[in-house]
Amino acid sequence: MRDSISHDTPLILTATIHATIAHRTQFRKGTDIPYVTHPLQVARTLAKESKYPVTSELIAAAILHDVVKDTNYDVESFPEPVRKIVHLLSDPSGGDIDHRREAIIRIQNEPDAIMVKMADRFCNLDEKNDYREKYHAKPSVRESTRALLMIAHEAGLDGTDIYRDLQEIVKEWE
Repeated sequence: MRDSISHDTPLILTATIHATIAHRTQFRKGTDIPYVTHPLQVARTLAKESKYPVTSELIAAAILHDVVKDTNYDVESFPEPVRKIVHLLSDPSGGDIDHRREAIIRIQNEPDAIMVKMADRFCNLDEKNDYREKYHAKPSVRESTRALLMIAHEAGLDGTDIYRDLQEIVKEWE
């Protein structure tokens, strides 16, 4: 799947088109970069994972992870595994600290959702723009990232590339 078009390509292509349409009027905070670049980066981060089985459904969920939360679109036409991950990751509350905690608790027994969330958080923390330092400095981001790493460890995902990369960012805070 990493190097060639496969039978899974239609699902990933459909997710990409859906996310592009859903996020068409949105931009990354503090930039003129189209928002859809973020979920595509999350999917790319997951696709590079070498120690976890990355499926087309997982890539599609990564591409769609913010659609329900940030747009008026839904993901009901996608397969159940994709819908499940997206709904687990959807936080319609606006992301305050209590809801960040609730979101982590909601995914604690769902390894696929944890993987997408770790890739999402990694991409947000690794992003190079003016907003980056403000995002890194937020206590709620730091607390929820540590909680995310804890549930990933408990789920046995601490051997994954994404876990290691996210943990390296957290070490910079100390």
